[in-house]
Amino acid sequence: MKLRYVMITHLDDHWDKIDESYYPENMVHVEKEKIRNFTPTIFIKINKQTKKLEKAWEGYIYDIRDKKDEKGRINFKFRIKINNEILIPKKYRKYKEGWYAEEIEDRLWFEAIYYPPFFYILNTTSDYNEFEKYVFMLLKLLGIHQIFRYEKQRGHPDGFFRFGNLAVIYDATLENAFEKSKKIQIENYCNLLKRGTLTYKTIILDVSSCEKQVWIITRGNSRILKKRDGVIVKEVSTSEIIRIYLKRLEENISKREFEIMLKKIGET
Repeated sequence: MKLRYVMITHLDDHWDKIDESYYPENMVHVEKEKIRNFTPTIFIKINKQTKKLEKAWEGYIYDIRDKKDEKGRINFKFRIKINNEILIPKKYRKYKEGWYAEEIEDRLWFEAIYYPPFFYILNTTSDYNEFEKYVFMLLKLLGIHQIFRYEKQRGHPDGFFRFGNLAVIYDATLENAFEKSKKIQIENYCNLLKRGTLTYKTIILDVSSCEKQVWIITRGNSRILKKRDGVIVKEVSTSEIIRIYLKRLEENISKREFEIMLKKIGET
């Protein structure tokens, strides 16, 4: 068995913008004999208010020192080496801030054995075109096989799909302030769905009787942005889509159950 650390904090500059940090003794949930240099580490950033996981990285720590501060309290200082950003491991959602240790069987961390290599590009790229391409591939991999991707034109969505009684126009973006920059586009997407038909080249898809949603797909958090004339507009996180993908691998999920999962994304 191998040892791995998990380090969780809400501090804004952690973990990829620093090379050294520390934990006070009361936040170190590691037996002293297990405190070792060059131990593989998962670094996790959480939101201070909501406590939701925001980002994660893998790497290791070294040059570990325990020192007393001016009040006599022991702090464990260490240097940090980040190798790369990773998908947020769902198993740590209920962990509080602190430094933890766990034993693992091998170097295949979490569900990483199930991750196609493009997942990591999707989670780290700053190239808009690359992000849009891999979002399309992720949706296909999820099990949405009839999905139509538009050639990118300014002001147009990336594509649309219908699954069961759900019709979705989606737009992938790396922008943080997309609610403002895409306000008019989102209105247009809602109007397209309200017409009751979606068109791709010579294909006309009837969505008049469907539940209608607009998905703005980001690396943020899934949530409902607004409801407008029977259309639900959502921010949909790539991490949540990947969680559904993993759930489908691990469990037998019917077509109806999958449809409900898609409809309810961002609503819990």
